[in-house]
Amino acid sequence: MIASWQQQPWLRRALFVAGNLVAGAVIMFAAILPVRDYLAERDQQIVEQRATLARFKAVASKGATVQAATVKVAADRSEFLVGKTEGVIGADLQTRLKGMAEAAGAKLRSVRGLPAQGDEQTRYVGSRIELFGPLAAIHRAIYSIESAKPYLFIKGAAIRLSPPIGQTGVPQEPIIEAQLDVFGAAWIEAADK
Repeated sequence: MIASWQQQPWLRRALFVAGNLVAGAVIMFAAILPVRDYLAERDQQIVEQRATLARFKAVASKGATVQAATVKVAADRSEFLVGKTEGVIGADLQTRLKGMAEAAGAKLRSVRGLPAQGDEQTRYVGSRIELFGPLAAIHRAIYSIESAKPYLFIKGAAIRLSPPIGQTGVPQEPIIEAQLDVFGAAWIEAADK
């Protein structure tokens, strides 16, 4: 008859070793390897977060440069028409154009807003001004518009000679009628100021 496994010392030792190997494998695969993988993932996250933190510190170290650039941009706003909305900027532009035309000696017939134009980076607010007067006054008005700061651009113009009014045979300076489409780059201020 076959002897019982309890009486065979080598079989008992083999079963003990096999049982411990199985228990060790279960512990290894159920507990140790998942914990090791979890810690490895955490280490990787820490490395990535350190790299992110280094980038943020690099950006933060440039704070003084950014502040200086902000001050420079604020100083350069003098080249823009500034206001809270396009409507406010347009009204201000119409007032400026009226003052320039009258200071140049031209007579104002009308001034009205034009639809805003723009590209991806800049918005342009415009007005159409209709004026008349002697050639020299119209020339001075156009010159004052194009040399103004904030910068203004005449994108369209219709200029024609007006028929003389008065006595025939008496020499008169010709009267010029001009219709100008004037645009300026707009800077819309933040509403939270």
